[in-house]
Amino acid sequence: MADGGSVEIEVRAVTDAEIDFFFEHGWVKLPALVNRDSAAMLLDRAQRTFGKDGRKGLDREAPATEHWQSWFRNDPGCGRDPCYAALRTSTELGRNAARLLGRDSAIRMMMDATMVKPPGDSGKGNGTDFHQDTPGHMYLEANFLTPWIALDAVDQDMGAMQFYSGSHKLGNLGQVGALWNEWASYIDRFCTLTEPIALQPGDATVHANGTIHGTAPNRGQRPRWSWAGVLAPGDARYTGAQSEYTDGLGINAYGPLDHPNFPVIYDPLK
Repeated sequence: MADGGSVEIEVRAVTDAEIDFFFEHGWVKLPALVNRDSAAMLLDRAQRTFGKDGRKGLDREAPATEHWQSWFRNDPGCGRDPCYAALRTSTELGRNAARLLGRDSAIRMMMDATMVKPPGDSGKGNGTDFHQDTPGHMYLEANFLTPWIALDAVDQDMGAMQFYSGSHKLGNLGQVGALWNEWASYIDRFCTLTEPIALQPGDATVHANGTIHGTAPNRGQRPRWSWAGVLAPGDARYTGAQSEYTDGLGINAYGPLDHPNFPVIYDPLK
């Protein structure tokens, strides 16, 4: 806590070597993006929501209506907590995104959530189908990226993230089914699947919107805890496509995404 009770989450700057790796592979591991104390504080808040075993309130949740809802439990309202508010509005997080996206633009936080992938028979720890993020955010005209921060240790058998290195260079391949029904041989020819990436608390991965990624089920003994966000250039325009994130907000097609839901967290002119 800073003076006056405000919360500080320190985010380190990305290195030139990490930026080079991201440009080549479409993803990068960022050890200790936030420090252990910050990760522990964020984990505590997530466990207040979901319980230490990740099952708190599970029996009261509505049945899953989308297949992705079996991948994990998530709380998109985590930003109401001051610790997560400090993370999602971090200037350094935004500056990192600008550097990884290749130009010193302003950066908006489009959405974020805490996530828990419980082990066992919860129905919420299934493998995350390999996919690109682009089809889920067609309201955005620009490239964007996703930082994914481990709040606790993530072992390889806990549904750790995997990436198809180089897949961001293939363009938008469409929805999950199309990836494997139509593009599998192409992906295998031009891309390399990583091993599951183990992380320590505060470690992160960042991937581009076109990078194919997914996980195996959580076969470990502990829940997998994480936070993730979607960061886009501040001058990205709204395409007009229907989306749960933008419908009803009064944003004009091909106009800026100026709305309190999408705060600018980094502005190089300020």
